[in-house]
Amino acid sequence: MLPVLPVLPTTRRTAGWPVARGVARICLVADNAGSELLPDLVLIDHLLHARGTGEVVLHVKPLPYYVSDATPADVLACLRRMSAAGGEAGEVAGRLRAALGSGRLLVRAHAFSCAPLPYREMPVGMREDFASASLTIMKGDLNYRRLVGDRAWPHTTPFAEATAYFPGPVAALRTLKSEVAVGLDGDVVKALEATGRPWLTTGAHGLIQARP
Repeated sequence: MLPVLPVLPTTRRTAGWPVARGVARICLVADNAGSELLPDLVLIDHLLHARGTGEVVLHVKPLPYYVSDATPADVLACLRRMSAAGGEAGEVAGRLRAALGSGRLLVRAHAFSCAPLPYREMPVGMREDFASASLTIMKGDLNYRRLVGDRAWPHTTPFAEATAYFPGPVAALRTLKSEVAVGLDGDVVKALEATGRPWLTTGAHGLIQARP
């Protein structure tokens, strides 16, 4: 498991949130296919089955912007693999297929997901989708960069400030693979930089940040 960097107090606001029981809708913006998409689907099943979420909207890409990006075809392939595995995996796949059939699980593949633009410039339809959600979960380094803006932010810039434009509550889960990072504690940044070793781009650290 990756070490998760401490963040500023303004972003440490997740106790009892964001997966409260019975919320109306959660959007999950996926990153990679394969072994990363499988636990994403298990998380979705947990939200629908155990947490009573009314609806989950899974955002994937219409085609791979990068070779490993998740697409609708990958979602179906993962469900087939889980069904073939049987046991608990098969049960999860069965529930997710039922959720797809009933409309409690929606899969979106918006063309903007493959655009080289920040989420600040998202089209109206996508903005309305995120605005209607009790929470949007952004997965992965590229989605993080698009969320906060691919800029040379001071690393102590509050996450809430960098995402103030976003139309609803948002959480980001990412492994650090780029030089973009906000919401970090100043002492932590100094300690990491004092090592003389790279820490922003090696994938050795992770971040979980949220803004109500």
